Amino acid sequence: MLAPALRLHWLCAYLFMLNGTAYVVGLLIGGGWRSLLPRRTDLVDALGMFRYYLGVPFAKLTRRKWPQPLCNSKYNALQRAAYFSVPMAGFLSLVTGWAIHKPMQLHWLATLFGGFDAARVWHFWLMWLFIFFIVPHVILVLADGCDTFRAMIVGWSTEVDRSEIIASDQ
Repeated sequence: MLAPALRLHWLCAYLFMLNGTAYVVGLLIGGGWRSLLPRRTDLVDALGMFRYYLGVPFAKLTRRKWPQPLCNSKYNALQRAAYFSVPMAGFLSLVTGWAIHKPMQLHWLATLFGGFDAARVWHFWLMWLFIFFIVPHVILVLADGCDTFRAMIVGWSTEVDRSEIIASDQ
């Protein structure tokens, strides 16, 4: 069962690398990378958004208003931190994966992470970071509505009239 498991692992790894490459290329070509750069106030603002996201289910259950913290940019601080750190973590998981896969040929790479066993630990925790990013992210997108999920893929929303966007840009 090891050989099929390794094939599946590498299939997922290559799909993940392809997805990450498309994401980074899209950020660079579209100029979206500028909106992801960290700001001085991000730590406090990210904690405020984290508190908001934790409180939303309880506010819904108790039918109380739970005001969202103000955000005057495309992404809130928590989103900026996540979308900025995930490509970095993707690169690190790629490098640790190669250090584990080719420990004799790339011994210098494994040494950068503290040796073969440490590279495995790094790789393991980086995979958990992706799980902690992807699962809540998809849940929040689906909670916001299926149009948000579709809009992330195609780049525009059916709930927003395009003429309003064009009029506001002029």
